Amino acid sequence: MSWFEGIRQRINEAFRPGRADRDLQDELRDHLEREIERQLAEGVPIEDARRRALVRAGGLHQVREAVRDERPGRIVEDAISDLRVAVRAARRNPAFTLAVVVSLALGVGGTTAVFSVVNAVLLRPLPYVQPDRLYMMRVWWNDFSSTLSPADFVALEEQGTDAASVAAYFPPEDGFAMGTAEGPQLIDGSTVTAGLPGVLGVSPIVGAGFSSVPNAPEALIGETLWRERYGASPDAIGQPIVLDGDSYTVVGVMPAGFNIPGQRNGQAWLKALTRQPTRRGPFYYITVVRVKEGNSPDAVAAKLTSSASAFLRERFGVLPDWQYRLRPLRDTLVGDIRQSLLLLLGAMGLVLTIAVVNVANLFLARGSARAREIAVRASLGAGRGRLARHLLAESALLGAIGGSGGMVLAYLLLNLAGKEAVRVLPRVNELRADTGMALFALACGVGAGLIAGIVPAIRVPWSRLATFLREGDRSASSGPVHGRARQALVVAEIALTVTVLTGAVLLAKSMMRLQDVNPGFRADGLASFRITLPENPYDNDERRAAVIAALEEQLRRDVNASSVAFAFSLPPHLLVMSNNYTVEGAAVGSAGASGVAEWNLVSDRYFSTMGIRLIEGRDFGSVDRAESPSVAVVNESFARRHYSDGRAIGKRLKGGNWDPSDPWTTIVGVVSDVPYGKGLWGGADMTVYRPHSQNRWVQATYVILKAPGDASRIMPAVQQSVRKIDPNLPVRDFSMMSERIHTSMLEPRLRSVIFTMIAALALALSITGIYGVMAYHVAQRRRENAIRRALGARVADVVGRTLAAGLRLTAAGLVLGTVGALLLTRSLSSMLFHVSPRDPATLVTVAVVLAGASVLACSVPALRSSRVDPASILRDE
Repeated sequence: MSWFEGIRQRINEAFRPGRADRDLQDELRDHLEREIERQLAEGVPIEDARRRALVRAGGLHQVREAVRDERPGRIVEDAISDLRVAVRAARRNPAFTLAVVVSLALGVGGTTAVFSVVNAVLLRPLPYVQPDRLYMMRVWWNDFSSTLSPADFVALEEQGTDAASVAAYFPPEDGFAMGTAEGPQLIDGSTVTAGLPGVLGVSPIVGAGFSSVPNAPEALIGETLWRERYGASPDAIGQPIVLDGDSYTVVGVMPAGFNIPGQRNGQAWLKALTRQPTRRGPFYYITVVRVKEGNSPDAVAAKLTSSASAFLRERFGVLPDWQYRLRPLRDTLVGDIRQSLLLLLGAMGLVLTIAVVNVANLFLARGSARAREIAVRASLGAGRGRLARHLLAESALLGAIGGSGGMVLAYLLLNLAGKEAVRVLPRVNELRADTGMALFALACGVGAGLIAGIVPAIRVPWSRLATFLREGDRSASSGPVHGRARQALVVAEIALTVTVLTGAVLLAKSMMRLQDVNPGFRADGLASFRITLPENPYDNDERRAAVIAALEEQLRRDVNASSVAFAFSLPPHLLVMSNNYTVEGAAVGSAGASGVAEWNLVSDRYFSTMGIRLIEGRDFGSVDRAESPSVAVVNESFARRHYSDGRAIGKRLKGGNWDPSDPWTTIVGVVSDVPYGKGLWGGADMTVYRPHSQNRWVQATYVILKAPGDASRIMPAVQQSVRKIDPNLPVRDFSMMSERIHTSMLEPRLRSVIFTMIAALALALSITGIYGVMAYHVAQRRRENAIRRALGARVADVVGRTLAAGLRLTAAGLVLGTVGALLLTRSLSSMLFHVSPRDPATLVTVAVVLAGASVLACSVPALRSSRVDPASILRDE
């Protein structure tokens, strides 16, 4: 036989067993006929020859079975046979099948959904060339860090090192206004330094990209915008595009899906203008570093610090009390959300474990009831291995069905949570329901089913199957070993549930306390939006001041606003700028000798419009003009830090680099703390307010107005007012201030809601497990309870014994679970707001809830059994 024929035969044996059996039968029949012919040739009569050949055939029959056992197709054949048996078993008991499938689908679905998010956010490589060599760089003073300033970037460009390449970007808060025939259209984008595409390792698919000409007004556009606006024509290169009132030349088309780090739907990227800085601050350059092969990040950071220090000291007198530090780009983008995701994945893993334990308990109960069936099969010649395969095939089949249901559930969960999650989680917009997610769900389901099926397969009493045949069902499952196994599984379920439920209650309590925090301002009735004045025609202070004044007056008329104010940053998390400063009396000759503060530029009536409490001094007013002495208002944190005597009014400071020729800024007021950069969770930092009228260079500002009505009424009126002032000026980022507070709490809120849902699922599975065990416990003691009642026992006594048995299991689970919760909830510390991870009230609440649910789960089967006439049970026995 040639090697090709041998391979073909093996394929036929593996995948066409019926044909292989026929070929083997034909071969054995040929052997039989040849044996008859040989006997006849030796002179044996025909009848004796046939009889002797048939005797020989018995050995041939054994050969046939041995050949079947050895050929590779037998594995597939046995698997198909086992699968058919499993399908029949599942169809015979639909209630059992449904319980197993639902339990696994819930556990697998939640786990798949959370793992899909973890994979998209934490595990999937960033869409850049060699992303593991990309780092985000920040500047550090002692324990304070910030993004870089234009001065830092110029220093790095001029004095950089060959060990790394550096680029930067600064995205606008609300995109660009693209000029179209229909009016301004907002698109996402960012201003980037010319080298950023090269540092990220992404090149344009059309066009050469940014030129080396400094300050050339150039733009890269995304492939989607290229197709929609230019019809995917190569002639788009060199065409003008108007963004925020300025014209730029399209020099390249970036591939579909390209985004700068942290961006989701970028469509345009403008080349940053190179301007020689006049001071060290402000700090707003988000800087990306590609560390070249063979260099460590720490060594590169030290080289960059050393090379830039000389430049900054020579140009701006900066003292060397700062340094650059590098952090992997992925870690920077993910931030604190990594811990939350891993915690949710761990919690969902516990729920999947509870589901597996629950299913194992169901299989144990059913396996005990099927002991007689297994004994009959064993008596008919089925081996232990074959019987175990039948049991595992059934559990694998149910696991596959549960995994399929889990995949559907995961898809639904991701769709439901997608809108909220995309506002909180980085890269979650890259999440897709794909083959990988389906395979993960299926693998989880089959694996969970097999794990759950192993326990009852091991617990089958192989040595006592004959006893079951003799004694019948009475001894089939009443052994103490099976009872202890099921009870141990229930205790494990309760213990795991305590851990998950404790975490959920802690997070929920933390969220409630966060919602009770006073933000420092009154959000009711306040609406806000952002406008960005383009260079053309607003290219000087007078024009910018005029349009702001006109807009304020128009809003008062059209929107019926009782108060209008303007601010560079908005609470509780929309901080635009921080700035270094020096207070009078501090060491001079250094930049930022006193530290760095949040820096907000606000108009008259900002504090009264926002409802921010003035503690002492005065608000900004009409006396604070551009030609007037420089003034500032500081918050309580700033006053406490620098003026321990409480006398901040009249004290002076300078913002930015120290320059003896710069005028001092006098503090004229102190207001209550309001968070700008860290949200309600992080609280307020030191804040310096400067009047808008003395900083008329501002081109982008938030507008805050107090007006009656809801957003659906206010927004059209606001848009109408802005169009009257300038039809090419779009309204950006419109929102009610109450909605901004809600948005700032999205991450802890989403974490709390998801964890609560996980805990509810764990509780449902756990209570289902208790109910199943107690129902089985009552069913197994039907005869015993009937005799007790016949001898005079009260119904309350019988029910009490059942409840006591269930509560013993609950108590054991609560003790173990509380110990586990105390050990594991320490990982929640950074996610809790004014709540201890060992909060006694939480532990007591969890214990009471689980105990009450356990009593309910135990009472139902106990009360049901108490209604049955004991005489009828004894007659049946």
